[in-house]
Amino acid sequence: MSDYVEPPDDDEPEEQPLDPEERAALRQDLVDVQVLKEVLEPKGIKGAVFYCPDCGEDHFLGWDLLAGNLQELLEAGESPVHEPAFEPNPNDYVSWDYARGFLDGYESFEQEELGEIGSRLVAKLVKSGMRIEEVKGVLAAVGLRTPDGADERDPRRLNRNDQ
Repeated sequence: MSDYVEPPDDDEPEEQPLDPEERAALRQDLVDVQVLKEVLEPKGIKGAVFYCPDCGEDHFLGWDLLAGNLQELLEAGESPVHEPAFEPNPNDYVSWDYARGFLDGYESFEQEELGEIGSRLVAKLVKSGMRIEEVKGVLAAVGLRTPDGADERDPRRLNRNDQ
């Protein structure tokens, strides 16, 4: 019997199991892909483009394919074999960095806008004579949270910007 052990193939890096931080990042990426699909697909953006250092080409991945690849990476610890898209229109895809930046801005803007709209709505409703409890009920009914400080709103203190 021989104790010879074949050396590892240097061309193939050993797959390491994903650590908890990598798993959490992949789960967040999956959520991000779904939100990006909902927001960007109606605008004609079909997915994201990634440069592949293995083949030296860009890979154009539709939102569903990208989500599937991330799910496979999460479950199996490695990306599935991929085929480039057949003659994709590069104008239909954005880089992942662009997509993530867009998402950060979109989420931030959405929260700022909702907060501003909520504050203006509270001011208008209170000024029209509604009690703050009624205003909270209206906001809750349409899925908005009551802005911070709404309990302290006094129609006598409202300035012209709140009208």
